[in-house]
Amino acid sequence: MKTVLVNKPTHQDALDLLSKEVNVLAPYTASEDELIEMLPDVHGIMLMMGLTMTGEVIAKCKNLEIIGRHGAGYDIVDLEAAAKQGVIVTNTPYGPTESTAELAFLLMMAAARSLTLFDRAFRKGDFHIRQKITGRELLDKNVGVLGFGRIGSRFAEMCKGAFNMNVYVYDPVIDRSQVEDFGAVYMTDLMEMAGQIDFLSVHCPLIPQTRHIINAEVLEAMKPEAYLINASRGPTVDEEALIAALKENKIAGAGLDVFDQEPPATDNPLFSLDNVVLTPHVAGFTDEGKRRMGVTAAEDILRVLRGEKPVYPVTS
Repeated sequence: MKTVLVNKPTHQDALDLLSKEVNVLAPYTASEDELIEMLPDVHGIMLMMGLTMTGEVIAKCKNLEIIGRHGAGYDIVDLEAAAKQGVIVTNTPYGPTESTAELAFLLMMAAARSLTLFDRAFRKGDFHIRQKITGRELLDKNVGVLGFGRIGSRFAEMCKGAFNMNVYVYDPVIDRSQVEDFGAVYMTDLMEMAGQIDFLSVHCPLIPQTRHIINAEVLEAMKPEAYLINASRGPTVDEEALIAALKENKIAGAGLDVFDQEPPATDNPLFSLDNVVLTPHVAGFTDEGKRRMGVTAAEDILRVLRGEKPVYPVTS
């Protein structure tokens, strides 16, 4: 019987599905070094954050046939090294869509109304915090969407449907017609879009071209009453530049689910700022989202281990 390693918790339905055909290793509390020691004996990996499949790590995986990414992004896998070694990489492109779009929408609302600041102050007995801070409505505001894939377009749909927001899109790999058919404004210049919107939400994958795509210049171009939302990948935003912009009130605030380093250092300045709402990379972590990602990943892992073609290959 072949062996599949699941490095972090997933939905029980996914584990049950795998267990019907393979031996499942689930060392959820193991360190990355301990996980790497297990890899030479496994045939498949259901991969979540906490284990980075570099070329050096993949080279240790003598029996590995498939890396099933539990999520849409695959920036933690060296695709070239995997392909060179004949390891198939898959992902779950539809799994986190709804959950991630909903969290981005929630972060936008929470940031606009200083929700976590109110919560913290009120719990300490400060009822009069209500007289010190004024929030912002979302109705009819301009929202910029950076990346108009499955998640970005679903987020835009929520903004438009719930609050009649005017949607601006910057995504060089999407056809203008797709954006305009949606009823959004197609932008060819990120800096120009940054100056026109009240909320900027990041929904692009982490690739060399998008690393620090939100930098000091983009933040400087945003209006002082604007907010940045990021539920994609931490390094798409220059975190030092963002911290400076928040401290200097160059933008009104931010809602962040992802960070440059994960987990962030305990002394990360973001933790001391009142104008930022933070969640610990949980965008896809709903029961429904985890089930979609887990089951989809498990199904493709089993297909490959049976000698069949996967449905969602990143490499083949």
